[in-house]
Amino acid sequence: MNFRRRVMGALIATALLAPALGGCAPFGDGESNLPIDELTPSQQQLLVESIASVRQIAGIGEVSATAISSELWESAVMVQVDVSEGFASEQTRAIAATMNRASGDLREPALPAAFTIRVAGDATGSFRVASLGLDPDVVADNFAYWQALEEAAGIELNMILFPSGYDDGFYSRIVSAPGGAPSQDTISHFIDNYDALAAVVPIQASDGNLFSAVGNSGYEAWSLPGLNVNGPLPPKEVIDLVEEIRQVYPLQQNSWYDLGVDLPEYSPEGATVRWTDDDTVLQGRDVSIFSAEYRKEDWPAIVAAAAGATTLTGFDFRYFSFKREFQFHVSPCDGTIEQTADDQLLFDALSVSGVASVEDIAPGFCAPDYY
Repeated sequence: MNFRRRVMGALIATALLAPALGGCAPFGDGESNLPIDELTPSQQQLLVESIASVRQIAGIGEVSATAISSELWESAVMVQVDVSEGFASEQTRAIAATMNRASGDLREPALPAAFTIRVAGDATGSFRVASLGLDPDVVADNFAYWQALEEAAGIELNMILFPSGYDDGFYSRIVSAPGGAPSQDTISHFIDNYDALAAVVPIQASDGNLFSAVGNSGYEAWSLPGLNVNGPLPPKEVIDLVEEIRQVYPLQQNSWYDLGVDLPEYSPEGATVRWTDDDTVLQGRDVSIFSAEYRKEDWPAIVAAAAGATTLTGFDFRYFSFKREFQFHVSPCDGTIEQTADDQLLFDALSVSGVASVEDIAPGFCAPDYY
């Protein structure tokens, strides 16, 4: 896995693992203290002052704060703000500007806070900025982008922005399925409304690494049931592959995890189509299936999913369980081929089934020299 994929993998895991949150404490007019152990007295005061200022923004609804105890978050506190549907963009810009004053305050250290914006009427979708300091105009532009994506998809979504911490103009964003929403509904709407989404998603920059239509620059990722994208929206044929795969094997709910490699205890069973827009990334495009236990009756579905992977150029395949594993890679391999009898078994099954592109694949896993 190269550096870029490691960075995005960490960001996605950070964004989508449900953070361990304490009780949600609303701030009334007389609120003067919210006990958050990780904050210094100075930071505590900055938090109280910031939330008091946010409450003064015209039309703002409830404002609350929650301690974040997960080590995956750099912020110690999450501030949630409810905004009105008609003035959400203006209020979002004002919220970002107000919260940012705490990050530039002369009192040290700065306030380690994130904030979440919920639009009145939304049941599950939310817009989150993982730490302070990002330009308010960039935040507002991304908020409008998020709303446009929700409208195009016909379903609520989550978006999280990750400021770099070193360059105010550089950040990353992740679009994901909202917690609490039926996962199959999310991917179904995504597939059915692909053309509308493609009309909204920014155009990829020429170097294959940056998006360019919203804000300045940064990485973009999508994590949906059965689909993990490192970059902007993938081509239509990739979405068609997701639809094909889900007809033969259930989709994985938490698609941001490598199968059994990154925190395997959190890896639910199912299939994921992984895509990267960067042609130079090895093993960035594949169909991956994780099953805690190999079941003989699943074999026809495994072969069918593997056959689906061969319909697109450059896709690897991996079925992983804790006892058996079936893989093929796209030839040629610039590294070491790790091959087992099960890999050959899968390859032979594909050959017998008459898969047209079987000559372009080879059994086993290709371990590049940088591993």
